[in-house]
Formats: sequence, C-alpha cells, structure tokens
Amino acid sequence: MKTFQTYSNLTQANKGAVVALGNFDGLHRGHQAVIAQARAIAKNIDAPLGIGLFRPHPTQFFKPDTAPFRLMSSRIRAQVMADLGIEFLYEIPFDETLRDMDDEEFVEQVLHRGLGIRHVIVGEDYGFGKNRCGNVESLKRLCEEREIGVTAIPPVGLHDLYGKYGSTEIRKALQDGDVFHAQHMLSRPWLVDGIVQRGQQRGRTINFPTANLLYGDLVQPKFGVYVVEARIAGEDVWRPAVANSGNRPTVGGEEVRLEVHIFDFDRDIYGQIIEVRFRSFIRPEKRFENFEALKAQIQRDADGARAILGVSKNS
Repeated sequence: MKTFQTYSNLTQANKGAVVALGNFDGLHRGHQAVIAQARAIAKNIDAPLGIGLFRPHPTQFFKPDTAPFRLMSSRIRAQVMADLGIEFLYEIPFDETLRDMDDEEFVEQVLHRGLGIRHVIVGEDYGFGKNRCGNVESLKRLCEEREIGVTAIPPVGLHDLYGKYGSTEIRKALQDGDVFHAQHMLSRPWLVDGIVQRGQQRGRTINFPTANLLYGDLVQPKFGVYVVEARIAGEDVWRPAVANSGNRPTVGGEEVRLEVHIFDFDRDIYGQIIEVRFRSFIRPEKRFENFEALKAQIQRDADGARAILGVSKNS
C-alpha cells in the first residue's frame, strides 16, 4: 500500500483510483461495506483501490483540547487497510486552506485536480466543505460535471436494537466496558498498541509483572480489569493475559495507563511495541483498603481470566 500525505503534485501513476472517502477510524463493518463497494467498482473499471481521509481528524483540528477518541493507531490502521486490499492511502492535510474550501472547491481542487479520482464512494450522510455546506446531492452534481462517478452507501447495522455500525457507537461501547459489542461492530477485537513503558514495578514484588502502555490519543475504555491477549510486534503468537485499565487508585496513581500481565511469561520487553486485544470485561476499577487486599483481588482476577481463556497455571 502506498501512502501519500498530500493531494497535490501527484504523478499520473498515483492518480486515477476509485476512492472511498471518510474518516475510517476503526475500519468497522460500516467502513468495510463502503470499501467493499469501492473494491467492486475498482475491479470493474480496472482502477486502483484507494482511501481518502483527513489528517489530522477534523475534530482534532477544530477542537484540539477534545478528549482522546481515536479507535486505532496509524500503525494498526495501515495493517488493516493492507489486509482489505487498499492500494493507495491519501492522507489529505486538514489545514486552514482545506477548512475554507466550499464543496465545489473541494471537488475541483482535491478530488479532480489533486487526486484525479475516477469514482468516489461515501456514506449517504456524508458532509463536506466549509461549514459542511456539501452533501451527497451536491457531491453527485459536482462530480458528474467532472466525469467522476459517485456511489453513496446507506448506514450498515445489525438491527433497530443496536442501530448502525459507527465509530461513535463503538466508543460508547468501550466506555461502557462492552468489549463484546465493540468487537461485533469492528468485526475483530478492539486493539491497543504502543511501546512498553517502565513503571513503578510494584507488580514484580508480588510476582505479577506488567507491561505498561499509555493510550495517547486513543479512546480510554471503562476503567477496570479485562481479559486480553497480547502480542509482541514481529511475532505471530497471541499470549493470554489479564489487564487493568485506569489510574490505580489504591497505589495513588494519577496517569491513566493499561497494565498487562502476560501469563507464564518472563522476558524483558521494555521499549518494545506490543499489541493488546480486548476479550472480556471482568470488573470495574476500585480502590482497596491496602495493598494486601489489592494483591488478593489481582490473584482472583488472574484466575478468572485464565478460566475464561481456558489457560491453566504454568501451562
């Protein structure tokens, strides 16, 4: 997959794609439906398959102080896009120039002259241009004038009870600790990745070492204990684990982090990238009277996680 961080001065070889346009945070089932339609059109007209998204996310541009909300890192997004067969990723810079473009300027300068696309696929609720002045109807009109095809996809969902598959809905599920529903909407377990940080190493004193990750600009799930699996970057093995997400009130913690205890594992992985996928929520985070009470609960959490994953001790 080729990645471009501009929409200008592209060579002809890097233009002419069928492009799915959107934010694509999470690459959930709704996004996959849009990409599948784009893939079919690209195959039919023998064109490359591309994704167009904005960087930074418009919300981060307009509200830089907003709470972290991303569902996936750029690293994981690139991996998933490659698995979906994306050939071109256009990371369109969202700056003052783009902010001030109306719908016609955006179609002309970005889609037509810049990316030279042949067909664009969007959700039917897509809005674009200054103050979201453009919609699917104006997109179709403006693209037709430039011989660009347009396909709008209706929202995808399970049924009326759960509503559509959307990034907002997935964030809500994670903030509620409902990793099962988040997994269903994503079509895969929610995953956090990052560099293992050196912490206070309290876990080693009770034979419960943890690999600590910071969420960065990722959404923070409900504080509590989770059944997870962890994989070290570059390896194929997913290792059973238990994790605490929160600020560790019993030991006076302040910084929110993900602490992952990988079962039956004893390697120094500080400074390495690991991936953590969430499987089940065990309990909310709470403050214990003392460290001994916390230690006893940690053991119960670990035993519960092992039972859920079907992993015996010292297996």
